[in-house]
Amino acid sequence: MEADTQAKRKTYAGNATLEIFEVLWRHTYFGHGLSVRQILDELGKMHPYATPDELPTEKTVRNQLRKLATTRFLGRGIGHLTESDLIGVECADPQPGWYMDAFLSTAEMRLLADSLTLSRISLDTLDELVGKIRELAGAAGDTIDYLDHVATYTHINGEFLSTIDQLNQAIEDGHGVTFQYRDYGPDGTLVPHKSRTGTGSTYTADPYQMVYKNGRYYLICHLHGEDHLRIFVVNRITNVSTKGLHGSVPLERPAPEGFDAVNFMRHRPYPVADDPVRIRMLVRGESMLNNVFEWFDDPQITPLGSGDRFEVAVDSPERAVFWWALQYSWDGRVTILEPDSLKRKLYDAGTRMAAAYAPPPSSAPLVRGAGGEAD
Repeated sequence: MEADTQAKRKTYAGNATLEIFEVLWRHTYFGHGLSVRQILDELGKMHPYATPDELPTEKTVRNQLRKLATTRFLGRGIGHLTESDLIGVECADPQPGWYMDAFLSTAEMRLLADSLTLSRISLDTLDELVGKIRELAGAAGDTIDYLDHVATYTHINGEFLSTIDQLNQAIEDGHGVTFQYRDYGPDGTLVPHKSRTGTGSTYTADPYQMVYKNGRYYLICHLHGEDHLRIFVVNRITNVSTKGLHGSVPLERPAPEGFDAVNFMRHRPYPVADDPVRIRMLVRGESMLNNVFEWFDDPQITPLGSGDRFEVAVDSPERAVFWWALQYSWDGRVTILEPDSLKRKLYDAGTRMAAAYAPPPSSAPLVRGAGGEAD
């Protein structure tokens, strides 16, 4: 009988490493450890029908923990916390013992999870992806429980993830794609895009890269037959295909060597593919600099006079700055100095708005009689 027990435990010892690793992954993080006894309890929960002689001994668990700590299994740091190690550590439930470093920090996990809530994906897909982040994070995943109550967008494109997958594959393999572009109709459903040039809603393009900005996912690409780049909202792209008449869609104009999609978008407060130009503006109020730095990459700031006025120079497409300036011109905090072409566009827009929103002519004042009633 004793020989059988030893044989069972010896067999288990060879498999204990993975299960101890899983216990640490799911139940510990820096600042919150588990004792050997607690680890054994968790192993027992994983094997509810095992008899006591089938579970590892404390000695086996200690030996496996030491091995894990020295080998960094799967690249994860594993260590032991004492009471003195916890001094100054801020966490929800500080506890000495064996722990595993989190795969994702709380900040990293929240950044990834929150970005998903801004994507136009179904609630089921949102739950699945957030669940995967929780699995990766292990015990630290409990800090994003608030996402259990986050609703998805009402109007979504069911092909969104498939579209990303196919576009990404085309970019990796170096070939073009065809796709259809959609607009939102009055009822929120996606309908064929109505191009101002009358080219229809089906496009053939060389995909350069996808990038996330201002709560949306964009595709930067070159359309076949055009000279300039175009930017499309990915959640409005449908029916992506990489197949042409004779195999994959050939590239007409590959991405330039070293094309940097992130840098491309950083110079564009709004996603327009026009080339950047040097733009100078006058900004009033120091707090306005917050908006400058949040929207533009590497603005050049020159204080003027008392420090409440600043000259700002940025490199950005005119159309993007046109839309940006309209946000902040209503109270006189932004005045464009150059180029003249942008000043003219803003003047024309202001003239149209002045005509559209001019108050009606005031009516003649009412004449009141002796009784105080209007005549």
